[in-house]
Amino acid sequence: MTDTTQARYESLKSRREPFLTRARECSAITIPALLPPQGHNSHTVLPAPYQGLGARAVVSLASRLMIAMYPPGMSSFRLQIPSEILMQEGQMETDQETERGLALSEKTISNEIERKQWRQPTHLTLQYLITTGNALEQVLPDNRLRVFRLDQYVVVRDMTGDVTEIIIEEYFSPSNLPDSVRSMLKAEDAPTQRVPIFTSCKKTNKGYEVHQEVAGSKVPESVGVYDVCPFNALRWTSVIGEDYGRGKCEEHLGDLQAVDGLSKSMLDGAALASRHIMMIRPNAAGGLNLRRRISKADNGEYVVGNPEDIGMLAYQNAPGLQVAKAELSEKKQEIASAFLMNSSVQREGERVTAYELKMMAEELEGSLGGAFSMLSREMQSARLNRLISQMQKQGKLPPWPEGVVEPTVLTGLESLGREQDVQRVGSALQFLQGLPPEILDYVRWEKLLGKAFNGLSLEDAVNSEDEVAQKRQTRQMEQGLGSAAQAGGQAMAQQMVEQQGM
Repeated sequence: MTDTTQARYESLKSRREPFLTRARECSAITIPALLPPQGHNSHTVLPAPYQGLGARAVVSLASRLMIAMYPPGMSSFRLQIPSEILMQEGQMETDQETERGLALSEKTISNEIERKQWRQPTHLTLQYLITTGNALEQVLPDNRLRVFRLDQYVVVRDMTGDVTEIIIEEYFSPSNLPDSVRSMLKAEDAPTQRVPIFTSCKKTNKGYEVHQEVAGSKVPESVGVYDVCPFNALRWTSVIGEDYGRGKCEEHLGDLQAVDGLSKSMLDGAALASRHIMMIRPNAAGGLNLRRRISKADNGEYVVGNPEDIGMLAYQNAPGLQVAKAELSEKKQEIASAFLMNSSVQREGERVTAYELKMMAEELEGSLGGAFSMLSREMQSARLNRLISQMQKQGKLPPWPEGVVEPTVLTGLESLGREQDVQRVGSALQFLQGLPPEILDYVRWEKLLGKAFNGLSLEDAVNSEDEVAQKRQTRQMEQGLGSAAQAGGQAMAQQMVEQQGM
C-alpha cells in the first residue's frame, strides 16, 4: 500500500505544515472561517478576534481586485491571432471578418462565465490568497468553478515554479457516492462514516493524468488524460524553491497582531473604567443601614447621611488608555493604507466609469508590487484555456486549429479591454476633423468603424464586406435607374414643349 495516492499525500503533508501553521495564524486574526484550526467541525465554535479591521481589510481588497479583474459590462480578455501566424500568411493585421468572429466568440465565452456565476468563487479565491497565500481552483465539467483551501490539498512544483503534481483530499458520506464507488468501500465503513477520496493530478509527457482513489483502489470512471490541466494551484507571492505561497496578511501579521492585542487592552480598560462601585467608610455612622438605603434608593431619591462617608471608586489609569488608543489608531492607519482601504478613486455606486477602473488598476498595480498582474494572468489564463477547451468539446465554440487563436488576459493598465479601442477611434475622428478631403482618402473607414462597434460589443451592427459591396451595388443601380428616369422625363418634357411651339 506504499504506492497509493493516500500514502503519497501523507508523505507530502510534512512539507505543507509550516505554511499551513502560518496561514491559520493569519486566518484566525482576520476571518477565522476561511481556514479553521485543525479538528474543527460543525459542532465547535471558532474563536473570534478582538477587532474586525482584519476582516474588513481582506474583504475590501478582494472586492477591489475582483472588480478590476472582471469589470462590470466589460470584457476581461481578448481573443487574438498571434503575430507570427499573421506574418506567415503575409498579413499585418486581422481582417475585419475574422475580428468580428473573434468578438462574437468573446461574447459567447463572457456569457458562459456570467451564467456559471464565476464572480462568487473568484471573490472567495481572492480572500484565500490574501489571507493564506494559497488556493486551488477546479473548472468542473459543467464549466462551474470550485475552490479548495490549503488544508485540502498538497502540491509539488519544479524549479521554475510549474506544478507537476496535485493531490486533493475530500471526505464524503457513503450515501452520496455513486453505486460503483460505494461498492469499493470496505465492510467496516459504516453508512454514516465519512469516507476519504483522494484525487491525483500529475503532469506527464502525455498530458495531465487524473484519477481518483477510494480505499486504496482507483475509480475506473475517474481515470483520464487532459491536454489542459483542470486544476490551478494559485499563490499570492512566490518564493524561489518553495511549493506554496505567502499571503498578503503574512506580510503585515505583526501589525494585525498588534491591533488585536491593543484592541483587547482597550476593551479591558473600557470595561474597568465603566464599573460603578460605591465605597462607604467602615466606621461611618449607621454603616450597614446606610449601605442598604443607598443600594435600594431610586434615581433622584433623598438619602440622609454624611457625604464624606460615601465615595465612588475611580479608574486611575486613563493616561494609559490614551497611549494605547494613539498606538492603535496609528496601527489601524498603516493596515488601512496597506490594504487600500483609504482609497477614494472608486466612488460608491453600482456603475463604475472607465476612468475609475483605469485609476484603480494603476493603484493596484503600484501598491501590490505587480501581484495584481501576476494573479490575474495566472488565474484567468488557466481558467480561460480550460473553459475554451471544454466549450469546444461541448459544441458551444467552433474548433480552432492549435496555436491559431490565443486568449489574452487584459490586466494592469489594459484592464479596460476593448473600451480603449472606442476611445482611440474617437480621438482619431477628432483629429481628422477639418483636414482636406484628399487626406481623408488615405483613411480606411471600415477598419475604424469595425473597431468602434466591436469595442461597444455591437458586433452584429456591422455589415460584412460582401454585404457592404451588395448594398453599394444596389445603391448604384437605383441611382442609375433614377438618373435614366430623370433623363427620360426631361426629354419627354422637351418634346412636349417643342410640340406646343409648333
